[in-house]
Amino acid sequence: MNCETCAAPMVLLLSIGSREWDGANGSWMPTEEWDVAGHLRDRCPTKLTIGRDGLLNIFACPTEPGHPHRWSLQ
Repeated sequence: MNCETCAAPMVLLLSIGSREWDGANGSWMPTEEWDVAGHLRDRCPTKLTIGRDGLLNIFACPTEPGHPHRWSLQ
């Protein structure tokens, strides 16, 4: 993805997923959380749903931080 202002290749700033810690599809869970968060494996602890249960990626321009961010849904 390129910056719309200067055409520089943008860098991934942040990814937000609809699911984490569900265990069923091999998603990640911090090792420290396995004992204390076992009851969270079957639900979404963030309470976020991106699109139709997807992933939101936010990109930033490395050349000029003031340029508008871009995003994509997957």
